[in-house]
Amino acid sequence: MSNKQKSPSPLIYRREFLIGTAAVAAMAAVPTVFARTRRKKQGVRALSLTNAHTGETTRVDYWIDGSYQPEALAEIDTILRDHRDNEVCSIDTRLIDLLYNVNQKTICNSAKCFQILSGYRSPKTNRMLRRRGRGVAKNSLHMMGKAIDIKLPGVGNSNLFHAATAQRGGGVGYYGSSFVHMDVGKVRTWGKRSRYG
Repeated sequence: MSNKQKSPSPLIYRREFLIGTAAVAAMAAVPTVFARTRRKKQGVRALSLTNAHTGETTRVDYWIDGSYQPEALAEIDTILRDHRDNEVCSIDTRLIDLLYNVNQKTICNSAKCFQILSGYRSPKTNRMLRRRGRGVAKNSLHMMGKAIDIKLPGVGNSNLFHAATAQRGGGVGYYGSSFVHMDVGKVRTWGKRSRYG
């Protein structure tokens, strides 16, 4: 009987080679994934806002390298305050991000200045507007800092409406040439048919 050891099949070598190659590829991909994640956290989100009632204008870098900037958010809260009684509310950062994303997606694709017709509304103001019969909801999201009525000079309200509905970030209402309403409530649209369903 021979003492010669039987050599492994070529298929075994091939399988080991493939496993080894896959492991090396996976290890090489790890830094790329981490780099991609890091890149998402880098950069600046800026907004330019004008209060149509007070004439106040601001441009703020509200998010820098993955962090909201408290002073910039406070400035946004102030410019979006209820101008009737000067009451300030903390504006939901999801609404601020929605504004930013809509600005990025408009046809001009540049940081235009939003004209704010209504940001935060105090319960008192909301009741007054309801009494005037302006189609104001009793539990309006404006009272929670989660809704805004805007125009974007240089961008028609129809295009603004479609840019907002494409985000699917909440409710979007079309009020003709007057303004577009955006909120971070349930996804829904009214006043105009959305191209995005």
